[in-house]
Amino acid sequence: MKAPNYALALALAEVGWTNSETARRINSRAMERGHHAVAVDRSRVSRWIRRGEKPRAPVPALLAEILTEQLGRHLTPQLLGIGPAHGVLVLLDPSEHRALTAKAAAANLPLEQFTHGLIQEALTRRESSDRRKQIPRITAVSDRVVQDTDMQMPSNAPATATRKSTTYRRNAGRSAPSPDT
Repeated sequence: MKAPNYALALALAEVGWTNSETARRINSRAMERGHHAVAVDRSRVSRWIRRGEKPRAPVPALLAEILTEQLGRHLTPQLLGIGPAHGVLVLLDPSEHRALTAKAAAANLPLEQFTHGLIQEALTRRESSDRRKQIPRITAVSDRVVQDTDMQMPSNAPATATRKSTTYRRNAGRSAPSPDT
């Protein structure tokens, strides 16, 4: 059995729809769009939520469209957990999940969007690190060595995000991090 689809369950709870109401709305939108073969019922919606089953096209796109209209924010089939699997499943222990959820809430972003931004930031940092290995960017300044670790922030990063730099001081022949001055 697959894992429950919490993303879809939360979105449907947020709009206050039952499984029957969700099925009715999908069927109605499908008819409007000329998809006459679509016939969703409440038990099918229940399987998407409880068993993590994925509906066949065009249902994921239709449901994402309907929920986007109702909730007033852009949702995709992938964000709802009903789209094609292009992602990576990361298993977190409960304390890690709570910490990630708290940080996403503090950034006023949905958990999926916040996590996506973290992954983009990490990939950008990695690419930047790889380039630095090819062209050293360390500058000696009197008794300090300053290593530039600025990174490009993803376009969807929280507005409170800042660039960081690390300063190293020479300390008995070894470099030790020190606060920026």
